[in-house]
Amino acid sequence: MSRPGAELVPVVRRRHAGDEPDDPLALTPAALWTGLRASVSLRDVVAALVLAGIVVALGVGTGVLWAWIGPHVPVLMTTNGPILAEYYGESAFGQQATYGGLALVVGLVLGPAAYLARPWRGPIVLLGLALGCLAGAWVSWKVGTWVGREEYESLLQHAAPGRTFSTPVKLNAHGLLFLEPLVAVLGYVVVAAWSRYPDLKVDPALNRGHGRHWGGRPPDQ
Repeated sequence: MSRPGAELVPVVRRRHAGDEPDDPLALTPAALWTGLRASVSLRDVVAALVLAGIVVALGVGTGVLWAWIGPHVPVLMTTNGPILAEYYGESAFGQQATYGGLALVVGLVLGPAAYLARPWRGPIVLLGLALGCLAGAWVSWKVGTWVGREEYESLLQHAAPGRTFSTPVKLNAHGLLFLEPLVAVLGYVVVAAWSRYPDLKVDPALNRGHGRHWGGRPPDQ
């Protein structure tokens, strides 16, 4: 018990090598890198590569669908050469809107599907999803503009005056290439946020150790 009027002097504990930090939850770049290396396995890398390949392959079908359902700008062949038969740009705008709509739908489907399709999750799989969607969007763009181009170029050279034909679809708003990966990543993160497990059910034994299990089989989420 201190005497009345005595000044209280704080006691400073001397730290020694090997002591635990004051905040055991403090994260340093070295600790984050070590944790990331420990949480990534060859299985995750292979799964991310497979996922990216599947998403890129889907981009071929999306590009063909864009060329099929997207509006086409009509061209009229005259005696002086081809001219645009439409001057208001509705079809050109419709091509951008159709591509953006397809990218939005694909991203909304791929994000949750990539999370729910595997019992183990992690940052490497999310990275594979993002890069796969970006590459898939690029493939969709190139495939869509390639469909019908050979016929279009032939008609430019040999079409008779008075004939009307259409141009291939064209993407002018290149920023839409980032829409699919952005939506897919957001969808993945939103679904992961509803998980009841801190480790996203990467290690079922760890979940059972924390008492987070329902019977003999943990729930899907």
